[in-house]
Amino acid sequence: MRDVNMNPIRSINRAIDILQAFTIERPNLTIEEITQMTKIPHSTVYRILCTLETRGLVKFDEKSLQYKPGLRLLEFGFLLSSVLDVSKEAEDILADLQLKTGQTVLMAAKDADEILYIFKKEKQEGLKFSSFVGQRRPYIYGVLGPALLAFLPDKEIERILRLPVTEHATHTLRDPSVVRERLKQIRSDRYYIETNETNLGVTGIGSPVIGLNNEAIAAIGIIGPAVEIDDQLDGFKHLIVEASERISLKLGHRVVM
Repeated sequence: MRDVNMNPIRSINRAIDILQAFTIERPNLTIEEITQMTKIPHSTVYRILCTLETRGLVKFDEKSLQYKPGLRLLEFGFLLSSVLDVSKEAEDILADLQLKTGQTVLMAAKDADEILYIFKKEKQEGLKFSSFVGQRRPYIYGVLGPALLAFLPDKEIERILRLPVTEHATHTLRDPSVVRERLKQIRSDRYYIETNETNLGVTGIGSPVIGLNNEAIAAIGIIGPAVEIDDQLDGFKHLIVEASERISLKLGHRVVM
């Protein structure tokens, strides 16, 4: 995200805060819940919700007294999907990766101060994972975030490392100095392996997808039980780096071999 040398418009910021209060996990909210989550005064929340409702961005249910995202937001979703060429270009390659490894395959893209899951293909049987398409996570979480973060500009990395991190996993590494060393190693290897930090007994391997400007725009990952992945680690590392390079090439990046 670029630095904009201009004071934000407070009312617009507040309207965005209200819209972002709705999540996949909590799509229906009362005005009291929105007020509590956003810390915006109740009267201001009400006025903004009324404005959003007249524009079709939220809808009010008179029976439950709850608000939910409006149909007008679907148009923005369709617009976003039309420009998210990354997942379209990667779909066949990721499906092939899942077939070859037999493990769950994920893909996440940059989304401001977090990563956004845009692809998931699970293994047919066994361990399942709670991540889903549309979910957001901090950059230091799991294997996809660090694999992506390592290839961002240094200034952006430092800004992100200063952000507060919501507790998602007990063992997630948070020390900025240690994270910086980890990111250096990821840049050198072009992959990242994590075991037990996100989920105990689970190993993940992540690799970045590089765009035209030599900056990571996404990351892909293989996730599965450590007892299954660790025995095939070398082969899986090769497969995921190969897949990330193929996707990068399709997006216009020239990989230096």
